[in-house]
Amino acid sequence: MRLIFSNSYYKNTDISDEQGNKLYTITTPRGWKQVTTITKWRKGKGKRSSRAPEPEILCIIEWHRVKKTRFWFGMRVVDADTILYRRPYSWGRYFRGPDGRTYKWKLGYRYCWLKNDKRHGRSHLVKFHRQNLGIRKPFHPPYLEVAEEVSHMLDHIVLTYIYVERIRRDVEDEKHNLYLY
Repeated sequence: MRLIFSNSYYKNTDISDEQGNKLYTITTPRGWKQVTTITKWRKGKGKRSSRAPEPEILCIIEWHRVKKTRFWFGMRVVDADTILYRRPYSWGRYFRGPDGRTYKWKLGYRYCWLKNDKRHGRSHLVKFHRQNLGIRKPFHPPYLEVAEEVSHMLDHIVLTYIYVERIRRDVEDEKHNLYLY
């Protein structure tokens, strides 16, 4: 399954499936205080199947540099380090899925990927693919490739991906700035 991004900027994009149905909208207004809203688009309820999708706020991420980043689920507030925790001597972030299994987001230099914590090896459950402009390979927009075995937890995948991608890009920016000086 592919979750296709409308553009390359992960904090302001629409995510749709391969048929073009909008599944999620991610918005982050510009300003001093960074707050990202993740909206899920549910199919309309009722007798008619042609009803327009209804938006539902899935989560709000309140980004902080000094304090801890926080997730808002309705009226419940959770620290990001509680949901996506680190382990000593390990690159990446871990979280427990709704199925009770532990998953690990690996932070690569150019992209992130998700794998099952118990499996050793390079099997990717979720992997981000950057936009290809079509010079050497066929054109495609940016997308998350999601394995069938984790397609039941798309909400968790999208939510955790946004946070982990922010961490990855912050580390990339720090390395880039280190080489400039």
